[in-house]
Amino acid sequence: MILSKAENVLEMKFIPRPNCPTPNVVAIDPDLNASGVAAWHYPSRTWTMAKSVSIENILEALKDLDPTETTVYLEAGWKIKKHNLRGGNYATAQAKARNVGENHATGKLIAKIIRKAGFTVHEFSPLRKGIFKTMEGIWTEHGRKYVAKESGLSHRMNDDVRDAIYTVLHFR
Repeated sequence: MILSKAENVLEMKFIPRPNCPTPNVVAIDPDLNASGVAAWHYPSRTWTMAKSVSIENILEALKDLDPTETTVYLEAGWKIKKHNLRGGNYATAQAKARNVGENHATGKLIAKIIRKAGFTVHEFSPLRKGIFKTMEGIWTEHGRKYVAKESGLSHRMNDDVRDAIYTVLHFR
């Protein structure tokens, strides 16, 4: 913020940061059924999107954004160190492994589709959420309040959309 001597009021000045190379930033948290997608427009400083989008509608959701002016950040769970899924029974471990594998394949497919459409895609390891999420990956009440306060968005949203918003907040 800068204090203007003439008007003696505070005014906001946009200072470009090195991690926001384009006017639009999109974050995608891939999921097999519906991925969380959030988009931030720097010049107007507004959210242009924060919703769940199915894989077949991902390009339709991004149609209003110019690929040359948009950077897409895609959460790439396949980039993290693998852990053994111990505990529980064999069927539970198999179901978890299948779900993880399907989500990874979905993320890789989304990255291919978006790159082919001309967007710049950055795949990143999932961000550490600390006290904002439980060990099961569910957002805590504290985490929900943090995302609502920092983003200014208060509408109902699922955890995938919340993850995408958190990613935009991190990279913008």
